[in-house]
Amino acid sequence: MSRAALALVLAASTALGAEVARDGNGGVLEVNGFYKNFLSGLWMPSTGKAGAVDANLVRAAARFRFEDRFEVEAAWQLAFVVASDPAFVSNASFPNTVGGTGAGPQRRLVELGGTLHQSATTRLDHQLDRLALKLPLPFGDLTVGRQVLSWGTGRFFNPTDVLSPFPPTAVDREVRRGFDAVRLAIALGDTTQLDLLYLPQPVAEDHGGVVRFQTNVSGWDGSISAGKYVRDFVIGFDLVGDIGVVGAHAEGAYTLELLTDGTVGEHFFRGVVGADFKPHEKIVVSAEYSYNGFGSSNPARYLAILTSARAQRGEVFGAGEHVVAAAASFLASEVLSAQLAVLCNVADPSALAIASAEYSLAQPVLVRAGLSVPIGRPPDARGLRSEFGSGPFSAFVQLGLYLP
Repeated sequence: MSRAALALVLAASTALGAEVARDGNGGVLEVNGFYKNFLSGLWMPSTGKAGAVDANLVRAAARFRFEDRFEVEAAWQLAFVVASDPAFVSNASFPNTVGGTGAGPQRRLVELGGTLHQSATTRLDHQLDRLALKLPLPFGDLTVGRQVLSWGTGRFFNPTDVLSPFPPTAVDREVRRGFDAVRLAIALGDTTQLDLLYLPQPVAEDHGGVVRFQTNVSGWDGSISAGKYVRDFVIGFDLVGDIGVVGAHAEGAYTLELLTDGTVGEHFFRGVVGADFKPHEKIVVSAEYSYNGFGSSNPARYLAILTSARAQRGEVFGAGEHVVAAAASFLASEVLSAQLAVLCNVADPSALAIASAEYSLAQPVLVRAGLSVPIGRPPDARGLRSEFGSGPFSAFVQLGLYLP
């Protein structure tokens, strides 16, 4: 997502919280929420099958803080989908399309949610997506519970974010999936911070933790990290800064699978490098190259990669080894913007083009519409022949109503 598009999302989301109660002792209660409807039509050229999905999401959140002593945050959401074909309902990650949080990396000790109802063409899910207590300490902040972090510098791909990443094709990136952790953020300076995370899991040997150090040197923000996530040990870095009028960023992570016998199983590197440029005050152009060591340049291996446990859990995205992505955002006015994004697997070759526009009717109302067009060889009787050519053509309309 480009900086201009990201700024629009942040502007919409940060204005949502409203103070509803305050006492004379320093207690403040803030609440916010939204309802989103995402209607999409799809057509699979390889099979000729067409269909429609109507996904609905209701989310309510609250935050209570008592002076500088503590802060409690909670959020709950209810997601309901109706589809014309049972194949569309079975996609467990559909709330991500609506702008909520669906399936993702298994970073939760207790799920605190589940499926309330499911039929051939309908599904109703709920989950407690945030529940965290934050305690300010003299040297930093301690946060315990279900929380969220945003790590990495990539616009489309974030290899260092294996806690709550977004798919590169996500249109709505307002809400990240919460994860269970104990986090100690230690401020070492104005631009320097040390993060220590403990990541509990139901099975003792799956418990993990992360150490991450970030700072600024000569105008460049960077970080290094090392952590154990379930059975993976991941070493990562990211860097972002300006080279003249061009914003540059890089990010990489090396993953080693820790087997029960003490040896190393799968191991691979994922990295991105990219740039942002603003040729006009209302236009931002972003470009990024992604290397996915978990992927492949051979289409015959795509199905195994896409159905692997890592891909199903939402820890890695895409089957291609080399992907180039670009986006152009146009801010027509304070209430109207448009974006065109293209992801291209250079080895197939194949591509996915996503065009969208959004309009704010008023402060609490947002309308978004767009198209998704796959380009590439469709599957045949032997299997997948390209990464993006196997996807559907789709058109969508999204309505968001924010409260208060």
